[in-house]
Amino acid sequence: MIALPPDHQQQWAECTYAVRSCDQVLNEVIDPKPGSALDRADAIYHWEKISVWARTYLRSASEHLGLWADLVAPYDYRPGDTNLVRVRPYLLLARAGLEAAAHAIWLLDVPTNTFEEAAQRHIRLIHRDFEYHRSAIKAHGEDTSRIDQRIADLETRAASLSISATPKNKPPGYESIVRNAAQVIGEDDNRWAYLWNAASGAGHGQNWFGLEAYDLLATHEYEPGHLRSVSIPDPTFLTETAAAASSALQWGTLRWLTNGGHDPSLLTTAMHEIFARMPKKADRGISE
Repeated sequence: MIALPPDHQQQWAECTYAVRSCDQVLNEVIDPKPGSALDRADAIYHWEKISVWARTYLRSASEHLGLWADLVAPYDYRPGDTNLVRVRPYLLLARAGLEAAAHAIWLLDVPTNTFEEAAQRHIRLIHRDFEYHRSAIKAHGEDTSRIDQRIADLETRAASLSISATPKNKPPGYESIVRNAAQVIGEDDNRWAYLWNAASGAGHGQNWFGLEAYDLLATHEYEPGHLRSVSIPDPTFLTETAAAASSALQWGTLRWLTNGGHDPSLLTTAMHEIFARMPKKADRGISE
């Protein structure tokens, strides 16, 4: 067991504040204000509101990352407590938060910044979501007629809109949507794609992740050509993936607020409230 380096502890603390402030704001602010950009986008395809779907993606991100924050920086921390980090599941939480927030970013940031383009992307995401639902129901051996009707209704409604809508045009895949989020925020999309792939490898138990994310110290050769080793995790993977996910969540929440006609300073206010609740002990005893 080794202690998390102080610079990583500081970055983790910053992430937990960002995640919790976003979670608080998203719980408090439900709908866009009348006449706001999101309200007008909602009116284009009113059967499924883009404001609701974007907020749901962000809430999903805040829930995954919130669990990570509760584990590594609990509100009820007591001096002397030690938090043992389980690298792979923590990376899965960070990956899930990154994926979910990246979907919200793809909805809320469009090249032309028009309501129509946002609605077009929204319709494509709805169709893919419905298809996922249908696949799950079919795998369970259930009747798919209800979701089949939802898909048919979506396609009919999309065809009746005054804008060009292509519901069957699949949205970007997960790695592509993560890359897009990095580009929107101004981060290195190659690095984010690498971290996302590494987190996926961690969750799937893939061998290559162990080679990338751990320093392996050989102890002895127990069979010819086979060595026993001690694995020392590199905290960079979890620190950077959590930072990417919290940045995506924070950016998406800020854009959701501003597009919804709300005061973006709500995030700052929430940050101050979270800070007031957090224990101020410097050495939090986080170990790997």
